[in-house]
Amino acid sequence: MKQKFAFFDYDDTLIHGDSGRALLKYYLKKHPLAVFRLLKVAVAFPLSIIGLVKFQTAKSAWLFPMDNLSDEELNDFYQTCLIPKYYPNVVAELKDKKNDGYLVYICSASIEGYLRFCDLPVDGILGTKTEVIGGKYTSRMIGNNCKNEEKVTRLTAVIAKLGVEIDYENSYAYSDSMHDIPMLKMVKNRIRINKKNGEMKPVRFILHSDSLRAALWAVARWTPTAGGLHFQFSIP
Repeated sequence: MKQKFAFFDYDDTLIHGDSGRALLKYYLKKHPLAVFRLLKVAVAFPLSIIGLVKFQTAKSAWLFPMDNLSDEELNDFYQTCLIPKYYPNVVAELKDKKNDGYLVYICSASIEGYLRFCDLPVDGILGTKTEVIGGKYTSRMIGNNCKNEEKVTRLTAVIAKLGVEIDYENSYAYSDSMHDIPMLKMVKNRIRINKKNGEMKPVRFILHSDSLRAALWAVARWTPTAGGLHFQFSIP
């Protein structure tokens, strides 16, 4: 049986900005002296780029607030810091797709530890996973970062578990980033979100070169036009 799906990225797609950065600001407002923990982050990420530190270690360092925030505080963070960042038009689009019989999934590199408090009418949330100890979500990242091809792996597993076939012609995917091109390739209808204002425009790729595809995506994201850039791409 074929089923219509709608896949949504989260940061700069459903919300304006980066949710991980918002979490850090929320925590530092409560615990100003924790700013010194950022020194570890500042060291870990460059070392991960040159391969001296695992990426999981670097991302876990960035997520240190998770080790000290209760579920009540994480829920408060979501309600007070993330919901106000929703793009109203994208949220309306998500709700319309749900009402039209689509299975709606959020798929994000942000962590499930706080995305689980999402109040939107979705069928599932797939995010980067962190270790849960005694029922508490921690900063320790486990598995792969839910980004690039990992999103396809995670979504494909969900579709297989549901025992349905994706309706390619009528399914949709939404993102602000070229990193989500693999996810966009899963559907025919690909929607680019302008991270500045949440404006939605169709994107159709017909490019096979990763570098050229990335370059044109960057142009499509950042170049404003009266009628909007309308690239005719096609990703097979």
